[in-house]
Amino acid sequence: MEPTPWYKIAAPVAFVVGLAVVCAVKNLPRFRAMLLGIGLLSGYAAIQDQVSARLCPEYFTHYHNPIPGLTDPTLTGIVWGFLGAWWGGALFGYFVGIAATAGKRPPLSLRELVKPMLVTVLGVAGVTALVGGSVAFYAEQFGVTLDPYMAPSVPVERRRGLLVVCCYHLAAYVSAVIGSVICCVWVAWIRRTPAARPAGGEVHRF
Repeated sequence: MEPTPWYKIAAPVAFVVGLAVVCAVKNLPRFRAMLLGIGLLSGYAAIQDQVSARLCPEYFTHYHNPIPGLTDPTLTGIVWGFLGAWWGGALFGYFVGIAATAGKRPPLSLRELVKPMLVTVLGVAGVTALVGGSVAFYAEQFGVTLDPYMAPSVPVERRRGLLVVCCYHLAAYVSAVIGSVICCVWVAWIRRTPAARPAGGEVHRF
C-alpha cells in the first residue's frame, strides 16, 4: 500500500487542537461534548491498539496505508488509535451534546455527561474483549487460521492474530455505533426524569 499522506495525519491533529482552543475561549456546549467524545474514544482506541500492534503489527503496516518510520508497537497503537477513532469520537460527542442541550428542558452539564459517555466506552471495551477472546479461543480449539493467499505478507505465527484483530476491530466499530445511540437515549431520558438528576436539581450550563 501507498504511505499515508501527511495531510491525513496533520488534519485530524489540527482539528482537535483547534477545537480545544475554541472550547477554551467560548462556551459552546456541543463542541465541548465533542471534545470529550474524542478524548474518551481515542483514549480507548489507543489502549486497544496496543494489543493489536503486538498481536499482528502487519494489520497496521500492510492492511492500512503505512506511516513511514512508525515501527514501535507502542507508538503505532497510540497513533492509529487516534487516527482511527477521533472522527467517531467527534460524532459521538456531538450527538450526545445535542441530546443534552436540544429543546426546552434544562440542559445537562458536561460533568453529567461524563458518566453515560464513559459507560458507553466501557461497554465498547467489554464487547471488544468478549469478541476477541471468543475468536482467539475457538480459533485455537479448531485450528483456524488464514490461508497464505489471504495474508501473504503476514508470518504464519501471526495469521491467527490477524484474524482475531480484524474481528474485534469490527466489533468495536459496530458496538461504538450502537452504544452511541443508546447513550443519546440515556442522556435524553435523564433530562426528562428530574428524579434521575442530582439532588437539588441544579443546572450547570457548560
